Amino acid sequence: MLTARSLRNALLATLLVAGSASAQSGLLSGTATVTINATKQATLSVTINSGATQTLAALTDNALNNFATPVNITTAWDINPSAAAVVLVGYFTTPAQALVNGTNFITTSRVRGRVGVAGAFNPFTGGVVTGGASSVGVAGGSLQIFSQGITGVNRNSSRTDDLYLQIDLVGTTTVPGTYAGTLNLRAITQ
Repeated sequence: MLTARSLRNALLATLLVAGSASAQSGLLSGTATVTINATKQATLSVTINSGATQTLAALTDNALNNFATPVNITTAWDINPSAAAVVLVGYFTTPAQALVNGTNFITTSRVRGRVGVAGAFNPFTGGVVTGGASSVGVAGGSLQIFSQGITGVNRNSSRTDDLYLQIDLVGTTTVPGTYAGTLNLRAITQ
């Protein structure tokens, strides 16, 4: 049989256990944090779909020499809408020697281009195009092919253009032979 004393001791033991359990139920640790970073890189590309090799079988002195087919170019971008424009530039590395035939040259002032079938041909005689800390082209050997304004709507977009090329030999003659050169195409954001 339980005595009053043993009943009192049992009651005290129960209260002690309940008191220490309730004292630990609201305990919190310090806060640990995880830093999360994710970066999406901007992209800008130029692809020649067709016309990467342009050939004139019969270069004619004192005439406009048009290439038969255009260079079909796709410029694609996924950039921050804070950029004002995407600009495509065509350029020759050495303006005085855009096309070379041994020691004979056709300069960039004689090589012309235009986008689309209408409008005037323009010579590759422009300057360097800058955008922020970057630049593209060569002084006296460049042509801005297009400048596409950027808004939030078209910050991720592309465009495909036909670049028609011409060698303008009106008023001049050339030495017979094969003239070869490289037209560089590069896009830049401004």
